Amino acid sequence: MKKDIDFERDLTLGEKGEKIIMLYLFCNGYKDIKITEGYFKEYDISGTSPKNGSTVLFEVKTDEYCKESLDSGNMAIEIECKKKPSGISCTTADVFVYYYYHLSVENLWMIKVDELKSLLKKIHKDKGLKIVYGGDNNQSKMILLNRNNYKKHFFIDTITKNKIR
Repeated sequence: MKKDIDFERDLTLGEKGEKIIMLYLFCNGYKDIKITEGYFKEYDISGTSPKNGSTVLFEVKTDEYCKESLDSGNMAIEIECKKKPSGISCTTADVFVYYYYHLSVENLWMIKVDELKSLLKKIHKDKGLKIVYGGDNNQSKMILLNRNNYKKHFFIDTITKNKIR
């Protein structure tokens, strides 16, 4: 029963995070923004870029476990679930968005998916990646990335939630 409650809670928070990112994109000039309905592993949000009018696909991860007083400094990037490729391994998105729901500053981290994959390959070659298991019944395989060590690779912004409620 707890597994179902955790999944439902995580799903609800993920959907809330996607709506917040959708509003962020709208406020930054994106048009025709759509959130994918239901389970769709390829991407979460699509929108038309204000820079060149092209469609941009976003993979959005909402982290509720990172709280101001308990911030580990890590970004958990899912690569596998139930022994099948998931997350960054199978997304077709152009941009990877990581939203730290409980942080008050620097809570939005964005990077092009291709750049993130290249960064992870370089880290793996140079130092090795820290792999952990988590999620429901520890069925998700994730890379733990210390975000402050790789901050320069990301576009970072702050979403002030009280402004968009």
